[in-house]
Amino acid sequence: MGRKLLEETMDGNPVPHISDSFYSCLDCHACLYVCPAGVNAGNVSLLSREIITSSGDRKNENPYARMIVEVTEKYGNPLGVRSRSAGWAEGIHFDEKAEYLLYTGNMFQLMPYTKNLNSARKRMGSSLSNFMASRVANHPSLIRLLSRMRDREMELKNSGTLRNIVKLLRLSGVSFSYLGEKEPYPGTFIYDLGYIEKFKKYSNYVYSALKESGSRKIITVDPHTYELLKNIFPLYISNFDLEIYYYLDLVRMPSIPRGNEKVVFHEPCHFALRDPKYSKPLQVLSGSANTVLAKRSGNRTRCCGGPDELTFPELSEKASQIRYDELKSTGADCIITACPICNVNLSKENRTMEIADYLASKLPG
Repeated sequence: MGRKLLEETMDGNPVPHISDSFYSCLDCHACLYVCPAGVNAGNVSLLSREIITSSGDRKNENPYARMIVEVTEKYGNPLGVRSRSAGWAEGIHFDEKAEYLLYTGNMFQLMPYTKNLNSARKRMGSSLSNFMASRVANHPSLIRLLSRMRDREMELKNSGTLRNIVKLLRLSGVSFSYLGEKEPYPGTFIYDLGYIEKFKKYSNYVYSALKESGSRKIITVDPHTYELLKNIFPLYISNFDLEIYYYLDLVRMPSIPRGNEKVVFHEPCHFALRDPKYSKPLQVLSGSANTVLAKRSGNRTRCCGGPDELTFPELSEKASQIRYDELKSTGADCIITACPICNVNLSKENRTMEIADYLASKLPG
């Protein structure tokens, strides 16, 4: 299919919708572990999306993908809510200059908006919603109308998660600063959607913002941002010299009685499949709770469907239900996630908690 797309693009006669196969790829890299030939379909999809975006072919370009990129370039945030994304930290005092910089990447803050945006998209239908996305892509300032639609309950919940991350880090003796409203989105969607040339420029803009903080050690709070800064940024930024941490690398939990509660941990694809040697979240959780894994775990884990949430919401919902049923079948009292996207997609029947919230709830006092 990748060869077919390349041939059609070079001939100037692309077949409409062939790009859906590449845009709908979950980028979980699960294919790599089951393909007899060892082909990484995720990398093939990324290269194919790059071909589409670099060709200038708008027929095969996903309208939501273009909308996200255009808005991010203009506002430093995929939905134009950069200033509001610092609201979670109201009342918290951060060090002005510190060894570490807490970098949220806006991921937890974006989830309340994407949830309601997808609900509106379902009501409008694909034709009207794609038309609206195209209009916003051409006139990015229109995103301000869409950005008013947020799930306030989820916003409160995710703000609490970020505050719990601060609590866990401080109890572990970590000193850190925070950019507040100056913090830019890392550019994950720009890279994942294949806009590599745009990503080269944008990643250098983000890198400069992080460097200006004066901290060389960056604390990330989600797997997507962690992988992007640690493994992808150095490929496009000359003399990259930042040290990248996931916040649980620095958390030191006190000894906690386990009790009888059993939890099941959903391993994020960006750890279990894309960086399989990294297992810090599971290690920390296992030290604080009776932890089990679903039958499909490790390099056989199943994606929550989250990466398709904005571009293919129906596919995303189907994938999330399959994974939720697998996790629920373990008989665990609670499902623990370590990713804001996973948490949103697997939050059904009030059985799901983000790992920072769970750990904070077990602290004495």
